[in-house]
Amino acid sequence: MIPVIKGNIETINQALALLDTIDNKAYCHISAPYINSSIGQHVRHIIDNYLVIVNGVSQAHINYNIRRRGAAVESCIETAKKELNDIQTWLHTIESNALMTSVTIFSEVCLEQEQSDHLVSSLHRELIFVASHCIHHMALIGVAVKLQNIETPKHFGLAPATATYVRQQESQGAANS
Repeated sequence: MIPVIKGNIETINQALALLDTIDNKAYCHISAPYINSSIGQHVRHIIDNYLVIVNGVSQAHINYNIRRRGAAVESCIETAKKELNDIQTWLHTIESNALMTSVTIFSEVCLEQEQSDHLVSSLHRELIFVASHCIHHMALIGVAVKLQNIETPKHFGLAPATATYVRQQESQGAANS
Protein backbone atom coordinates (compact mmCIF):
# COMPACT_ATOMS: atom_id res chain seq x y z
CA MET A 1 0.00 0.00 0.00
CA ILE A 2 1.17 3.54 -0.75
CA PRO A 3 2.67 4.94 2.51
CA VAL A 4 0.65 8.19 2.56
CA ILE A 5 -2.58 6.24 2.02
CA LYS A 6 -1.63 3.68 4.70
CA GLY A 7 -0.82 6.47 7.16
CA ASN A 8 -4.15 8.21 6.58
CA ILE A 9 -6.04 4.94 7.01
CA GLU A 10 -4.15 4.18 10.25
CA THR A 11 -5.03 7.63 11.59
CA ILE A 12 -8.70 7.23 10.72
CA ASN A 13 -8.64 3.76 12.30
CA GLN A 14 -7.43 5.38 15.55
CA ALA A 15 -10.43 7.69 15.49
CA LEU A 16 -12.82 4.83 14.74
CA ALA A 17 -11.35 2.70 17.55
CA LEU A 18 -11.85 5.54 20.02
CA LEU A 19 -15.42 6.16 18.87
CA ASP A 20 -16.14 2.49 19.61
CA THR A 21 -15.19 3.08 23.27
CA ILE A 22 -17.25 6.20 24.07
CA ASP A 23 -20.92 7.10 24.07
CA ASN A 24 -22.70 10.15 22.64
CA LYS A 25 -22.62 11.89 26.02
CA ALA A 26 -18.81 11.73 26.12
CA TYR A 27 -18.67 12.58 22.41
CA CYS A 28 -20.62 15.82 22.96
CA HIS A 29 -19.11 16.82 26.32
CA ILE A 30 -17.05 20.03 26.45
CA SER A 31 -14.35 19.94 29.14
CA ALA A 32 -14.35 23.70 29.79
CA PRO A 33 -12.29 25.56 30.77
CA TYR A 34 -9.53 23.22 29.57
CA ILE A 35 -10.92 22.57 26.09
CA ASN A 36 -13.55 24.69 24.37
CA SER A 37 -14.69 22.08 21.82
CA SER A 38 -16.30 18.67 22.13
CA ILE A 39 -14.79 15.49 20.77
CA GLY A 40 -17.56 15.59 18.17
CA GLN A 41 -16.54 19.07 17.04
CA HIS A 42 -12.94 17.94 16.61
CA VAL A 43 -14.04 14.84 14.70
CA ARG A 44 -16.27 16.99 12.47
CA HIS A 45 -13.29 19.24 11.74
CA ILE A 46 -11.11 16.24 10.87
CA ILE A 47 -13.79 14.89 8.55
CA ASP A 48 -14.37 18.31 6.96
CA ASN A 49 -10.69 18.57 6.05
CA TYR A 50 -10.86 15.20 4.33
CA LEU A 51 -14.14 16.04 2.60
CA VAL A 52 -12.79 19.22 1.01
CA ILE A 53 -10.07 17.07 -0.54
CA VAL A 54 -12.48 14.30 -1.58
CA ASN A 55 -14.88 16.82 -3.13
CA GLY A 56 -12.27 19.21 -4.50
CA VAL A 57 -9.60 17.06 -6.09
CA SER A 58 -11.66 16.31 -9.21
CA GLN A 59 -12.00 20.07 -9.79
CA ALA A 60 -8.35 20.71 -8.81
CA HIS A 61 -9.66 23.16 -6.17
CA ILE A 62 -9.40 22.42 -2.43
CA ASN A 63 -10.88 25.06 -0.14
CA TYR A 64 -10.04 24.46 3.53
CA ASN A 65 -12.39 27.30 4.52
CA ILE A 66 -15.41 25.05 3.91
CA ARG A 67 -16.74 23.89 7.29
CA ARG A 68 -20.01 22.33 8.48
CA ARG A 69 -20.16 23.80 11.97
CA GLY A 70 -23.15 22.51 13.89
CA ALA A 71 -23.63 19.50 11.59
CA ALA A 72 -25.13 16.23 12.84
CA VAL A 73 -21.68 14.61 12.79
CA GLU A 74 -20.76 16.73 15.84
CA SER A 75 -23.41 15.05 18.01
CA CYS A 76 -23.82 11.57 16.53
CA ILE A 77 -21.07 8.98 16.77
CA GLU A 78 -22.76 6.75 14.18
CA THR A 79 -22.73 9.60 11.63
CA ALA A 80 -19.04 10.18 12.36
CA LYS A 81 -18.23 6.48 11.92
CA LYS A 82 -20.07 6.35 8.60
CA GLU A 83 -18.29 9.44 7.28
CA LEU A 84 -14.89 8.18 8.44
CA ASN A 85 -15.54 4.81 6.79
CA ASP A 86 -16.59 6.58 3.57
CA ILE A 87 -13.30 8.52 3.62
CA GLN A 88 -11.36 5.27 4.07
CA THR A 89 -13.22 3.76 1.12
CA TRP A 90 -12.21 6.78 -0.98
CA LEU A 91 -8.59 6.50 0.17
CA HIS A 92 -8.52 2.88 -1.02
CA THR A 93 -9.48 4.04 -4.53
CA ILE A 94 -6.51 6.39 -4.94
CA GLU A 95 -3.87 5.12 -7.34
CA SER A 96 -0.23 6.19 -7.08
CA ASN A 97 -0.30 8.22 -10.32
CA ALA A 98 -3.24 10.26 -8.97
CA LEU A 99 -1.13 11.46 -6.04
CA MET A 100 0.68 13.92 -8.30
CA THR A 101 -2.61 15.56 -9.34
CA SER A 102 -2.08 19.30 -9.18
CA VAL A 103 -4.56 21.19 -7.00
CA THR A 104 -4.99 24.80 -5.96
CA ILE A 105 -5.37 25.23 -2.21
CA PHE A 106 -7.38 28.02 -0.60
CA SER A 107 -7.24 28.74 3.11
CA GLU A 108 -7.77 31.65 5.46
CA VAL A 109 -4.43 32.86 6.78
CA CYS A 110 -5.17 35.86 9.01
CA LEU A 111 -6.75 35.96 12.44
CA GLU A 112 -7.52 39.70 12.70
CA GLN A 113 -9.51 39.92 9.44
CA GLU A 114 -10.89 37.58 6.80
CA GLN A 115 -8.12 37.02 4.31
CA SER A 116 -7.40 33.86 2.32
CA ASP A 117 -4.37 32.86 0.36
CA HIS A 118 -3.83 30.20 -2.27
CA LEU A 119 -1.07 28.05 -3.65
CA VAL A 120 -0.55 25.14 -6.02
CA SER A 121 -0.01 21.80 -4.34
CA SER A 122 -0.59 18.11 -5.05
CA LEU A 123 -3.00 15.52 -3.74
CA HIS A 124 0.01 13.73 -2.20
CA ARG A 125 1.08 16.81 -0.23
CA GLU A 126 -2.47 17.51 0.93
CA LEU A 127 -2.90 13.95 2.18
CA ILE A 128 0.29 14.36 4.20
CA PHE A 129 -1.07 17.64 5.58
CA VAL A 130 -4.53 16.32 6.42
CA ALA A 131 -3.10 13.29 8.26
CA SER A 132 -0.80 15.54 10.29
CA HIS A 133 -3.64 17.94 11.03
CA CYS A 134 -5.85 15.01 12.02
CA ILE A 135 -3.20 13.76 14.47
CA HIS A 136 -3.03 17.23 16.03
CA HIS A 137 -6.78 17.13 16.68
CA MET A 138 -6.56 13.53 17.89
CA ALA A 139 -4.10 14.72 20.54
CA LEU A 140 -6.66 17.31 21.66
CA ILE A 141 -9.37 14.64 21.62
CA GLY A 142 -7.08 12.50 23.77
CA VAL A 143 -6.99 15.25 26.39
CA ALA A 144 -10.78 15.64 26.24
CA VAL A 145 -11.21 11.89 26.68
CA LYS A 146 -8.79 11.73 29.62
CA LEU A 147 -10.56 14.66 31.30
CA GLN A 148 -13.63 12.40 31.30
CA ASN A 149 -11.60 9.58 32.91
CA ILE A 150 -11.72 7.44 29.77
CA GLU A 151 -8.64 5.55 28.59
CA THR A 152 -7.24 6.07 25.10
CA PRO A 153 -5.61 3.41 22.91
CA LYS A 154 -1.80 3.18 22.95
CA HIS A 155 -0.14 5.83 20.76
CA PHE A 156 -3.45 7.70 20.38
CA GLY A 157 -2.81 11.14 18.92
CA LEU A 158 0.93 10.61 18.52
CA ALA A 159 2.68 11.80 15.40
CA PRO A 160 4.23 8.93 13.42
CA ALA A 161 7.76 10.19 14.18
CA THR A 162 6.91 10.33 17.89
CA ALA A 163 5.48 6.80 17.79
CA THR A 164 8.73 5.63 16.15
CA TYR A 165 10.74 7.33 18.89
CA VAL A 166 8.59 5.69 21.61
CA ARG A 167 9.04 2.25 19.99
CA GLN A 168 12.80 2.81 19.82
CA GLN A 169 12.91 3.81 23.49
CA GLU A 170 10.84 0.77 24.46
CA SER A 171 13.12 -1.46 22.39
CA GLN A 172 16.25 0.00 23.97
CA GLY A 173 14.70 -0.39 27.42
CA ALA A 174 13.90 -4.05 26.73
CA ALA A 175 17.42 -4.63 25.41
CA ASN A 176 18.92 -3.10 28.55
CA SER A 177 16.78 -5.23 30.90
